[in-house]
Amino acid sequence: MVRRPAERRRRPERAAQYESPVYRDLQRRLAAAVRRLRQQREWTQEEAAHRCGMTVRVYQRVEGEEVNLTLTTIARIAEGFEVDPAELFRVVKGR
Repeated sequence: MVRRPAERRRRPERAAQYESPVYRDLQRRLAAAVRRLRQQREWTQEEAAHRCGMTVRVYQRVEGEEVNLTLTTIARIAEGFEVDPAELFRVVKGR
């Protein structure tokens, strides 16, 4: 039998928040920025995760738009990439 990681349970009354256009847009922007910054630096996901002080799996979930991040995690990402946190949500034109 193959075990799959359990999907995180969310409160039913909050389910709509995770599908709202604003939430999805922020999640997309963050994932794209993290991916872009990592690629610009020619880092592997393992290197980026280490510099951001997180496990590789958590880092992969950030790039994969699979996680609802706390402010402390956003701060760790900004510090790891040595960028202003606002840079993680900036819209990149032409993409």
